[in-house]
Amino acid sequence: MKLVSGSLKRRREQLGISQAEVAEGICHQSLLSRIERTDEVSNMTVLQKLCERLQLNAADIARINEKALTPLSVVRRLIEKNQIEEAEEALLNPALTTRIPVYAIPEFNVLRARVALYHGQAAEAMQLLQVALGDVDKYQVELTIEIFTEMGATWTAQDKNELAAECFERACGLIRQSSVDTQAAMASVITHTYRHQAEMYLASGFADKAMERVVEALEMLPTTTDYHEMVALQTIRMKCADALALSTEKKEAQLLAYAAAEFSKDVTLKEDVKAYSVLV
Repeated sequence: MKLVSGSLKRRREQLGISQAEVAEGICHQSLLSRIERTDEVSNMTVLQKLCERLQLNAADIARINEKALTPLSVVRRLIEKNQIEEAEEALLNPALTTRIPVYAIPEFNVLRARVALYHGQAAEAMQLLQVALGDVDKYQVELTIEIFTEMGATWTAQDKNELAAECFERACGLIRQSSVDTQAAMASVITHTYRHQAEMYLASGFADKAMERVVEALEMLPTTTDYHEMVALQTIRMKCADALALSTEKKEAQLLAYAAAEFSKDVTLKEDVKAYSVLV
């Protein structure tokens, strides 16, 4: 069976673990190496076990049915689509919590923190992020960037923008230290970082800096089908345009937000931007 190109290797590198660690007790390392190299697998049991260890949804990379549990990759997608109740339910499911490998615990706590912040529980969110930062491996650069980003967002939510700025600078420092290829591979996380940093700039009264970050985030946006991120960025762009008295810029942002929501076919997202339909 053919897999999505680079999917297993990408997730393994995202978690900062070796082929030997992933393959242990499942298959020989050489088999995993061949699967990563060819993106082909013949043993579905092996694939399902590898995906479980990597906290990856097998249905995302191959045409098989996996209903045993909701892995972290799916929980992350639910959060990104603002389906917080479903994400929270999955995070509390013993089928997930009792089977998470040690190296995935930092990511688990980051996702819990994002849910907590959504509910306005900033203190709990920060505590979870601090635990995650203490547990994250030095090779999990992408996750470390996300942790500092979420810390910045949590401080911003509490109007502590100086502390937020420090966290965003640490996240951006790690981004700058990464190679061009690595930055391209973690474009989603970088986009997320820039968006939250733009929100912090806007809250601090620096609309011009916020607008610059939004433009950079839009350039980093991995695909035009990331509709929820697109709407979030265009919404910040509107607020920046308002603050900078840029009426044309604001109208363009409204149109793009409306178009993204329409293409998403997400009823909730479309409801959020329906006021802009008069511009079409």
